[in-house]
Amino acid sequence: MKIKELIVYPIKSIRGISLPNATLTPQGLLHDRRYLLLRPKEDGGWAKMFVGNQPEMALFHCELPPSSPSSSPSSSTSPESFTVRYRTPTPAIASPHPSQATTISIPFSPSLDDKVKTSIDFNTIKSYPAWIMDEETNAWFTACFGYPVVLAFFGDNLGIPKPKSDAVAASWLQEMKTAIPSQASNVQFSDNAALLVTSEASLSDLHPRLAGEEKAIHEKFRPNIILDGTEAWDEDFWKTLTFPRSGGRVVLTSNCSRCTSVNVDLEHGKMGEGESGKLLKKMMKDRRVDTGNKWEPVFGRYGFPTRPGTVSVGDEVVVEKGEKKSVWNGLVPRLSTFEPAPSSKIPYFSMVSFKYRLASYIVIIGLFLALAKMPEGGYTFQSLANKHSIK
Repeated sequence: MKIKELIVYPIKSIRGISLPNATLTPQGLLHDRRYLLLRPKEDGGWAKMFVGNQPEMALFHCELPPSSPSSSPSSSTSPESFTVRYRTPTPAIASPHPSQATTISIPFSPSLDDKVKTSIDFNTIKSYPAWIMDEETNAWFTACFGYPVVLAFFGDNLGIPKPKSDAVAASWLQEMKTAIPSQASNVQFSDNAALLVTSEASLSDLHPRLAGEEKAIHEKFRPNIILDGTEAWDEDFWKTLTFPRSGGRVVLTSNCSRCTSVNVDLEHGKMGEGESGKLLKKMMKDRRVDTGNKWEPVFGRYGFPTRPGTVSVGDEVVVEKGEKKSVWNGLVPRLSTFEPAPSSKIPYFSMVSFKYRLASYIVIIGLFLALAKMPEGGYTFQSLANKHSIK
């Protein structure tokens, strides 16, 4: 099995950038989904924009600077910014504006010193910090959309710890102790996965569902890593991906349930008509395979990196399979850092339950006490027999 394509989406819900190579970070592929677009609300808050609700977002394309077409955000000569281009559809959706014929440059890692800090609702994270970008950037997006929009940066550390009283998080943590014992304490949670993995074979299995010459489009599913060389829907059982060339590793934790975004007409920025607008319905027949989310069809697997590495198109991939399919439970784990948690002075004890550790401590203390009271010459059979009245 090999990597067929790598894609990052610097801004959530708009078009991504296909790369020859990418870097695995605890938060997914480097520079992926670090920005999002917001609409101001009357109460002073922000409404997150999503291509399933605002299909016109599909008209915005992220690109690398024209001067470095072969470089990527993970290379040693990586560009510091990307450009966004608006492609006016026919017929046009927004009122004509000169900005629609221009591009705008956005840094991958902006300076936040002069940015306005706000908070946004990430569902699992009710008040997550974000920084509103400069007036020029926001004016460009507003002109292209035809209504007020701002761009916000939320950075590289999406996810929060969960209290021990959270039963769902506790079950995840128990599972993570088996999968990544040295990193389990670094696990945090969000409702946005670190990355998404899909297969070319599964996409091909969708083509016959569309009548005529139309085919399913992989870009609508917004994967980060597309794999080739497997059977359709094998990924339903995948547990881990290992990349032998670089040593990188990804733990796959959840199925990706699909919504109306797969019905979007990417070229016209609206919901699809005809067969392209029926894909979600056609997937309902046999792809509602997750008992934890039985009303939505599944395509692809969510996961998060547990070991760093650079992955490239054409790289070999080793898959570990499980016996059961995942069941969605509403939370998506990810790491805050690759660094292993501090090891116990006696590592074995950190992997067993408290009652067994307590019993071990008692035995060890008893041995120390016995050694402390041992006669200078040690114990002999006769001394032990006299002590215990053995005749």
